[in-house]
Amino acid sequence: MRNAWLVAQRELGAIFVQPIAYVFIIMILLITGYIFAAQIAFYVLQFGGGPPPSVANVLGLFTFLAIFAAPAVTMRLLSEEQRSGTMELLMTLPIRDGEVVFGKWLAAFIFYLASVALTIIYPVILIRFGNPDVGPIFSGYLGTILWGAGLLGVGVLASAVSENQIVSFMLAFGLNLALYLAALAGQSFTSNPTITNVLNQFSYEAHLGGFLDGVMTATDVVYYILVTAVALFAATRILETRRWR
Repeated sequence: MRNAWLVAQRELGAIFVQPIAYVFIIMILLITGYIFAAQIAFYVLQFGGGPPPSVANVLGLFTFLAIFAAPAVTMRLLSEEQRSGTMELLMTLPIRDGEVVFGKWLAAFIFYLASVALTIIYPVILIRFGNPDVGPIFSGYLGTILWGAGLLGVGVLASAVSENQIVSFMLAFGLNLALYLAALAGQSFTSNPTITNVLNQFSYEAHLGGFLDGVMTATDVVYYILVTAVALFAATRILETRRWR
């Protein structure tokens, strides 16, 4: 774990040097801020008769934007090491492939958590000036964090597959988008409930809805953990096969 943390520290410095990191942060503040302000304005104009402001819409938009941002953050994590030849140097050090993969993912995940933390101002405002139910707020943030873990896990896997960053980006984006749209595809099989149910079980979005509504289930938590674990395990196996080439 110590080696993984050293890899993460090294990678964090590289992530926060990239322009994409700051573009993503600014984009989050602008778009989510606009949505949150629009909710409050609508509620005020309706003299309290409309739906009360919540963080569900903000987090729903945040997670959607993360589908595009996560591949941009992860595309260079392992691809750049392979392209520049520094991966061979890493493999000569007393560090396991799994520690390299986990350290890279951990750096991206810490960046993601920092981005999520920027949105905490919204529930703080709601709690300060209103009386919201904190249950859905807590579960919504937990779901958002797990969502990001899965996206980044797939991104690290894609980065391990190719040394070309553009290929890694497109592969990660394609895989994450496919998982996001799985539930939508399932709606096409109305005559076969089994297929619909299977596609729903693979859907990112289907498992996030409960968190945003304040309903957490073990199935939803396990789903995101499994996506992350399987992706990181696969990335580790890919690195191991290259070690023996």
